[in-house]
This record gives sequence, structure tokens and C-alpha cells, in this order.
Amino acid sequence: MLTTLVTVLALTLAAPPTPPDPAQASCRSVDGHVSCGYGCKSDGQRVRCAKTPQGRCQVLDGQAVCFDPPAYAAKAYGTALPEPECKTLDGVVACGYGCATEFGKVKCASTPAGLCKARNGDITCFDPPAAVFAVYGKEAPKAECRSNGMQSACGYNCVSAPEGVRCAKTPAGVCKAQNGTVTCFDPTPAALCAWGRGIPAPTCRISESGPVCGYTCTVAFSKVACAATPAGVCKVFDSEVYCFDPPAEPQGDPACLAVVGMAALEGAAP
Repeated sequence: MLTTLVTVLALTLAAPPTPPDPAQASCRSVDGHVSCGYGCKSDGQRVRCAKTPQGRCQVLDGQAVCFDPPAYAAKAYGTALPEPECKTLDGVVACGYGCATEFGKVKCASTPAGLCKARNGDITCFDPPAAVFAVYGKEAPKAECRSNGMQSACGYNCVSAPEGVRCAKTPAGVCKAQNGTVTCFDPTPAALCAWGRGIPAPTCRISESGPVCGYTCTVAFSKVACAATPAGVCKVFDSEVYCFDPPAEPQGDPACLAVVGMAALEGAAP
């Protein structure tokens, strides 16, 4: 029995230490600087830790850096959440998705469906809002970027015109050009949660002041107005157009609305 105990003790002492589980929170200290969280990394001068189990930390170009995806994106992708990347240029480091570099600048999107585009010395980044992930989950459509030679914009259903480029923020959005300018419209998060992927496509009508987009668009003489949701109504009285939208929240999917609320709370955090 004694021989067996000695053998087990010897094997235990000889075995390499078990690496820390990155999914378990911990604290580390370097030169009196303490950081707590997940997957902590040290560059010898400081310690950085992710705030969530889905976060990732690494040492890049001599700097410890961490990235945490938004909670709504982590929820949408679950275990299929793609690994983020980190890029560095001239000592500047950024982590996330769809990263781009340009003349000493580095930027990354925060979600797998987002992207960044470098042009003319600047970088434009875009991430779909939380409602898109609440409706589409990990199948959230990839955004696009469009340029007119001078300006760039990223999002969905982008339209370029001589005076600028604009994109919708959601796959259900629409953009319309008139007289060199572009107007875009997106259904509200509550409407997306209520109608989901089957939400009707909005339309645009031309007016003297530019395109007007939405639902049930109605024209009275030279005036145009549209409702903001598919359930809205527009009527003409005394040559004026009046529109009304019933509240969409009561018809919204509770899980979808919860994700939108989660994103609002996350964005309000200091």
C-alpha cells in the first residue's frame, strides 16, 4: 500500500500542471496590477481579461488585448460563434470580425455579420443591430459596403448617388435615390420582432422633398406619407396625408424583444 501511494504521489508531482480553463473566471496580477475575468493574458507589464466566457485574449505585438462579442451576437451563434481575429499596424491593435487596416488605423466589426472597409485613409465599420440577430440568428445576412469614389457606406441594400452613399441597417430595409440624394428606411426593432423574416418589403414614393419610404405609402397632391409598420394605415383628409401605426410590441416575439432589450441595456452600460 505504501509503495502504491508513493508511486501515485510521484506521478502526480511529475505531471505537468493542468492549464486553466478559459471558461472559468480567474484573477491575475502583474507588478501589482490585477485583472479579473476570462482567458486572462499578460504581456509582462499588464494583465487583460475578457468580460465574458465567449471573449478572447491574446498577446499581439507585445500588447495584451481582449475582445468580447456583444451578448446578443453570442446568444444568436451559441457554440457556432466564429473565433474573432486581431490585427495590428504600427502598434495599433484591434480585435473582432472583418478587420481592416489603413494608414496606421485598425478597426474591426463587433459581430460575425459585420465588416469594415478601408478607403481614402479612413475605415468604415458596420454591425447589424440586435434585432437582425434576434430574427435571423446565426443566419444573419452578411452586410456589404458601397462607394461612389469619394464616400463609403456599409449595411444592406446600399445605393450610391453623386451626393453620397447610404445603406439600410437591416436586410428588410430599403434605400432610394432621387436628384442625387439617397433616403433609407428600416422597420423598427419591434416590427421586425412581430413579423420576423416574413416582414413585407417597404416601398418608396417620390415627393418634392425627396423619397419617402415605409408602408401603405399614400400620395395627396404633392405630399407623400408612409406608415412605419406593415399594420399602419394612411388616409387623406383635406389634401393632407395622415398615418397611424398600432404598437407592434404586443405582437412581437417575446424572445426577440428580450434580445433587443438586452442590447439596449448593454449599450447603456458605462
